[in-house]
Amino acid sequence: MTEQSLILVVNPGSTSRKYALFAGGDKLASVNFEFVDNKVFCKVSYADGQQSKDYDDADLSGVSRYVLPLLHEFKVINENDNIDVIGIRLVAPSKIFAKDELVTDEIELALEAVEQRAPLHVKTVMQEVKHLRDYLVGTPIVIISDSAFHASKPDYAWQYGIDLELAERIDVKRYGYHGISVGSVVRYLDDHKILSPKTLVCHLGGGCSITALKNGKSIDNTMGYTPLEGVMMASRSGNIDVSAALAIKRELKLSDDDLEKYLNKQSGLLGVSGSSSDIRQLIASEEQGDDRARLALSLFVYRIQQAIGQMAASLGGADCLIFTATVGERSSIIRSRILEKLDYLGFVYDQDVNNNTFEPTEAANIAVASSKPVFVISTDEAAEIARRAEQYMVDHN
Repeated sequence: MTEQSLILVVNPGSTSRKYALFAGGDKLASVNFEFVDNKVFCKVSYADGQQSKDYDDADLSGVSRYVLPLLHEFKVINENDNIDVIGIRLVAPSKIFAKDELVTDEIELALEAVEQRAPLHVKTVMQEVKHLRDYLVGTPIVIISDSAFHASKPDYAWQYGIDLELAERIDVKRYGYHGISVGSVVRYLDDHKILSPKTLVCHLGGGCSITALKNGKSIDNTMGYTPLEGVMMASRSGNIDVSAALAIKRELKLSDDDLEKYLNKQSGLLGVSGSSSDIRQLIASEEQGDDRARLALSLFVYRIQQAIGQMAASLGGADCLIFTATVGERSSIIRSRILEKLDYLGFVYDQDVNNNTFEPTEAANIAVASSKPVFVISTDEAAEIARRAEQYMVDHN
């Protein structure tokens, strides 16, 4: 493969499908699909601007067939240009998928086996892989593991307090996630010579986690077997007593799958507030006197503060704190509330700098001069997926 290999990045979600085309480390275009009001809406962004289209599809499952024609239509690439490799993000609790893998028939079977254990996180990727193999016949597809970054964790950070033989047999381990995002941040810190020995990365978006890094390597991550574990999130409960979960199941007469959906899709900020999972809306509601919105935000901040302390303990201290992902990069209000109780770790923020920091193109240190650094860094998962997909092909050819 050459520096100008064309790499298609695929990041499928439950309510969106995101694609990006890279060449030589540069993003040439992004193609994002959403399903709104019984129609599929698409936005294509490229060097010459943006274009929008809509389709009459009943859902998002087959939209990958539009990607190549759109790239041709808007002259991002020529008709005779070929995609060299596809990289697709996967969140899955499995030893097999704790590393990047080339899709083969055997790997598809392994995906099907994992899908039965984690249907919410694997089903969409399985659909996407099948469609991509049909629409881009012969193009290698590399599954990019969202937990691979955490392979460096010590053995005790992988385990639950259960029988080890059982855990090994059924693959129940604390895999950890957001590894692609954290990997992107570490690459930035390393490239700019600002990587500290003990770093905490707060990935705060729809999903949230804190990762403890020792010299850029993962020591622990607050997520576990699936991304449900850890802090409270937009619609995920985060840590919950199993007996409490079973009480919910009995009261609402839920199946196992329904309980998992309830804790993943109807809990967190959405469940506590009873109105929204959107931080901006909750802040507005709080200002209007909505007590449930206030409680949801307070609980969200509190759980993150606790998790930061937990991850700092795993490192024996902390030299640097990072905020990244949508909420981390955009919400000065949430950052300030989290930081209000972190002076014991040596983190003190500058209110004016914090208020003026929004999706920075370069790392922004929002700490006062006497504080340990507190950086806001914009993660680039798509670029990290592209790099890893290309590297996989180089390493295996």
